[in-house]
Amino acid sequence: MIRAHLDRFFRRVAPATPGDTLLVAFSGGLDSSALLWELSRLAERRRLRLHAAHLDHALDEGSEERAGRAAEIARQIGVPLTVERLTEVPRNPSGGLEDWARRRRYDYLETVRLEIGSRYLVTAHHRDDQVETILLRWAMGSGLAGLAAMRSRRGTLVRPLLDLERQSLRESLESAGIEPVEDPTNRDATRLRNRLRRHLLPHLRRSDPELDARLVGLATASRAAVDGIERRLAAVLDPKPEAGGASVDLAALDDLPSSFLPFALAILHRTAGRPYPPGEAARRELARQLAAGGRIGCDCGDGWSWRDHRGRLYLRPAETTPAPFAYTLAVPGEVVIPPLGLRLSIGREPVAPWMFEGRPDRAALRLPVEYRDSLLVRNRRPGDRIRPLGCRYRRRLKEVLIDRAVPRGRRDRLPLLCRGERVLWVPGVTIDDDLRLADQRHPWVARLEPIDATGGELPLL
Repeated sequence: MIRAHLDRFFRRVAPATPGDTLLVAFSGGLDSSALLWELSRLAERRRLRLHAAHLDHALDEGSEERAGRAAEIARQIGVPLTVERLTEVPRNPSGGLEDWARRRRYDYLETVRLEIGSRYLVTAHHRDDQVETILLRWAMGSGLAGLAAMRSRRGTLVRPLLDLERQSLRESLESAGIEPVEDPTNRDATRLRNRLRRHLLPHLRRSDPELDARLVGLATASRAAVDGIERRLAAVLDPKPEAGGASVDLAALDDLPSSFLPFALAILHRTAGRPYPPGEAARRELARQLAAGGRIGCDCGDGWSWRDHRGRLYLRPAETTPAPFAYTLAVPGEVVIPPLGLRLSIGREPVAPWMFEGRPDRAALRLPVEYRDSLLVRNRRPGDRIRPLGCRYRRRLKEVLIDRAVPRGRRDRLPLLCRGERVLWVPGVTIDDDLRLADQRHPWVARLEPIDATGGELPLL
């Protein structure tokens, strides 16, 4: 039964074709062992490739032994396994240790998935897990999105067993003669999910044999409502993927009733490829800043933050300040800027209409250079000054960047085009007014572009 269910799932819900690789999140416990066993049999017939991954969080003394036992089970089934053991565990992580461990595990699994070229990450969540999740979220006061619970597919993350009860997984393992690993945390009575599983749910099921079906129906209806809301919101928010993140229309976001903010942020984070929505505390702080009507700058967890810029709300990862860099560029020619993943080239081009518009990735300049002269591409330095386009005097570059609302984290990442100590072009911000075009037919043109298809850090302006 399980194999037939998996076969339908990987034909209709998450199509997989011969040669595709499936990465299985593998703890060695009953659920993931049953999944790996049944998938291994399906993979033979469907000519799929299987790989398993196990993250040892090192949260207790027996974790390394369990990882070794998981490796034995994977060998018994005949599936290659990648194992990693964490060496550092935070003392008081934001959101609690369980939440940190879950996020760290999914980050690790996604890394492995990309490394091995797997089409999907497959987890062993089943119907009993779904019922527990719905009850937990109801007890914690979750809204509509929380009651929607787990989806069978979210991008490359798939949960093919959500319609199956755990008992069917247990029977599968017993028939295969596989002894799963027992996780002691499942017996920890201090965990709310364990108390619900062992005490509350059995009592409720005795009182209402249709309980599970009712709860699953609630989740299905909630998901349909959430999907409808998000479709309508996406039409007005104009979500766009950006280099390393995503953005939405700030005015449209600000006009929404407060109850729609979680749905809007879910769209923003999903567009950026983030696996989890922001926490409640972060949402409250963002709502406060939106109501205040000023600048927006708010951390939202895992090193990511929200920032406003020119009418958009950006979700971006924390930007580390690069070490000072400087590269010599002979004109005409080009130079690679490895810290930014960009290439800057300079050559002559005929006059075109775009040259009289502000562009973040290119500029037409009346450069005071001859062929084979050298220019410099570097990040900013203390004391830098420039005469901005349209200005009658030179100004400190720091003040110009502040006035133009360049985010603080990006100011040291701008590749400045210079001649000696003189700043000629600040991409996405301004050129030196002395270099504005006059009657040139073939001005010098400076262009920025990503080094490769993964994309570099082009200016946002």
